[in-house]
Amino acid sequence: MKPLRIGIVQYELAPLKSEADFWDGIRRDADQAKADGVQLLIYPEYLTAHLLALSEPLAHDEAAPYLDQFTDRYIHFFSDLSRDTGIIILAGTHIRREGSGYVNEAYLFFPDGRIETQQKLHLTPEERNCWHLSPGNRLNIIDTDFGRMAILVCYDIEFPELSRIVAEQEVALILNPIYTDQAAGYYRVRHCAQARAIENQRFVALSGMVGSLPYIPQIDAGYAESGCFSPCDFPFPANGVLRITDRMQKDLILVDLDLTQLKRNWEEGQVSPYRDRKPELYQQLASQPSQ
Repeated sequence: MKPLRIGIVQYELAPLKSEADFWDGIRRDADQAKADGVQLLIYPEYLTAHLLALSEPLAHDEAAPYLDQFTDRYIHFFSDLSRDTGIIILAGTHIRREGSGYVNEAYLFFPDGRIETQQKLHLTPEERNCWHLSPGNRLNIIDTDFGRMAILVCYDIEFPELSRIVAEQEVALILNPIYTDQAAGYYRVRHCAQARAIENQRFVALSGMVGSLPYIPQIDAGYAESGCFSPCDFPFPANGVLRITDRMQKDLILVDLDLTQLKRNWEEGQVSPYRDRKPELYQQLASQPSQ
């Protein structure tokens, strides 16, 4: 993994004057990121749901096909933006039609035209019962010049099995685009993201939304403090926070990641929770009859 400068967008929900207003705002972010030397730019979950601000309030079963109509535009826009800026872009997630239903899917765009995707695997009750989305069923391990990456979408970070699976596939950086509308939801995801960084000795980058659109039922508010996390051990900060925004407003956070530091943690840290696992013991304990 080469040294990598990531830019984490804390995205703001605000009224839109037009569709062009949405795309232009993203292009301004990318231009600023390019000026700052960013090589990987990360947007939050439900990024294109902001386009619901251009419509009258819709029921969830109307919102999904409304958003799907932007799929081609979304793919072409971010493909061009990645090529033009030379930045790898995690373009948040987008709701699109698949078969007879809809999925919540993250897209990672590369300057050479490559596109990698990851569907959300664990759906929240709202996504199941209101959006009627379909869950994904595979994990995409993404090879890059900066090492292996994986995308765990919001709620997926709350399930330690997924992060352990990608860690065993030598993923160094977990990308965690999120959308949370209340403090409790944010802190569930945030604390789980930090736990995954500690127990797997990996980097986790979290991008969320702030702001308010009270007349849009699907994205009426955003609550987040976006940031990037590491193990709570040498050579990283004691609290495992590489960087986190200190304000509940639009922001672009820059973080420099270096796999050599992660390897130093694996070799010289006070503890090694990933290396010191005991899978055979866990299997033995799990198979013991209950008392």
